[in-house]
Amino acid sequence: MSTSAFFYALAARVESARTPAELGFVFCNETRLLVDYRQAALLSAAPGQRPRLLAHSGLAEVDANTPYALWLAEVAQQARARIAALPATMRVLALAPDMLGEEVARDWSEWLPAHVWVLALGGPDGEVRALLLLARDTPWGTALGADGPEYALLQLANLYGYAWWAVAARPSRLRRWWRAAATGRRLRQAALVLLLILFVPVREYTLVPAEVISTRSEVIASPRDGVIRRMAVPPNTPVKAGQVLAELDDTTLRNRLEVAKAELATASTEMHQASQQAIESQSAKADLGIAEGKWRERQVEVASLQREMDKLAIKAPVDGVFVYSDPDDWAGRPVQTGERIGLLADPRALGVRAWAPVSEPTNLQAGAPMTLFLRVAPLHPISARLDSAGYQPVEAPNGVASYVLRGTLDGATREARIGLQGTARVSGRWSVLGYLLLRRPLATLRSWCGC
Repeated sequence: MSTSAFFYALAARVESARTPAELGFVFCNETRLLVDYRQAALLSAAPGQRPRLLAHSGLAEVDANTPYALWLAEVAQQARARIAALPATMRVLALAPDMLGEEVARDWSEWLPAHVWVLALGGPDGEVRALLLLARDTPWGTALGADGPEYALLQLANLYGYAWWAVAARPSRLRRWWRAAATGRRLRQAALVLLLILFVPVREYTLVPAEVISTRSEVIASPRDGVIRRMAVPPNTPVKAGQVLAELDDTTLRNRLEVAKAELATASTEMHQASQQAIESQSAKADLGIAEGKWRERQVEVASLQREMDKLAIKAPVDGVFVYSDPDDWAGRPVQTGERIGLLADPRALGVRAWAPVSEPTNLQAGAPMTLFLRVAPLHPISARLDSAGYQPVEAPNGVASYVLRGTLDGATREARIGLQGTARVSGRWSVLGYLLLRRPLATLRSWCGC
């Protein structure tokens, strides 16, 4: 069979390949129909990537991490630079050990025979994406212009390069569309679509940190100066009206009350003696008035101290949930009159408190819809309604100057509980998508240029 017949037979097998693995098998094994060689190897040579062994003659599968495969990859890496200097129509390199680095050339005799051709497989764009190494013990033909197997192999390299580009490296349809969109009608269509998207009506919104609170709550404060002896109920505990919440230390007041009671008993005895003497002596009636005054004074003092003793037990004025921090933080802590100890909240009237940074441009109007995403239940958003937004910025828990927002939850939910935190989405006015996307860059540009 002539060389031309072998060429067309090999071209038919290349055309029937549908995957890179099938192509690699044809390149490394079926090329023997045209020329004789001892071993062949196909390596990737995509721009910007290190070569890697893809296929080898006589092997159904290859391991790119074996010493032999790594050595071949280094050979291809050094040969690629020399191939780039060759003409685009004749990218075939007769590789020799003296063309490689000293360390790579030292292992040549162990892995390859003496005569090696490296065929650059390039696509229609001219970029080389794979290298085919053909090695044998006898020299290759030098008359490349003659009508011989070696010359046919050069022509076949072009076919191999196009086939590899079409199967393994051809750009995807999306990528080709983007390339086509860079000019002409597609570019105008893309601009029109983008313009229409920018004018899609959307509602402004801002995401702010938030927590669940009670809209009906009462501050529990210390009724007098003293020291907290103990907290009677754990944090976040439901309590009834009149239930003791906390107790102040009573040592000093109790001692004063005992002394006052003793003095009251003494004054009562003196008044009784003065009343007995006033019956027998007219002059003793004046002493009776003085003794009675001291007795009443001691009575008032005892009653006052008793009322102070009653204040030492801080009780719940109404039913609710007593919210405060760790009990260990309060035990033994001195407090002043009016100092806040905790909060008595109504769990049936739930709301939301949020902090909107002053840099947020969303128009915070009363009645705006809110959506609360709790950290414990992010997949179950809770609807709410904005009631008010503060005019004066304060420092938020995260240390950012913010406006305080207060809202009411729409209906009761199982996920909501006083003290839970999350993120609130506050909706503002209707606008277009382009403004929503560009408002921050525009605000930054305006502050930067001062206009």
